[in-house]
Amino acid sequence: MEEFKISYDEDNDDLFMFLDGSKSAGAVEIGNFVFDFDKDEKLIAIQILNASEVLSKLMKKIISLTRISKIKVEVINFRNMDAIEIELEKERIPIIIPRIREGSPALRY
Repeated sequence: MEEFKISYDEDNDDLFMFLDGSKSAGAVEIGNFVFDFDKDEKLIAIQILNASEVLSKLMKKIISLTRISKIKVEVINFRNMDAIEIELEKERIPIIIPRIREGSPALRY
C-alpha cells in the first residue's frame, strides 16, 4: 500500500487523497468518487464527494474527517474488476469498480 497525502475541504465535505508530486493525465468519475490517473494509467488520486455520508456507509465506525492523520491506498486487479482498497484509521475499505478495457479518452491527450 502506498501512503497518500490528504486534503479535506470541510465546507464542501470533499476528501482528496493524492500521491505527492504526481500529475494527473485524466480522471474517471463514478458516483461520488473521482479517480485520477497519470499518463501510465497509475492511480494517483481519489476524491470523495460528500465524504462524511459516503464513508459513514462504508466504515464500521464513524470518524471525524478533520482528524485523519494518514491514508494508504492499494489497487488490486482481478478478473474484469479492480479493487481499490483504502486503509483509513486502521480499517480497510474496499471499493470495487469495473476494469476499463479500453484506455480512457482523457488519457490519450
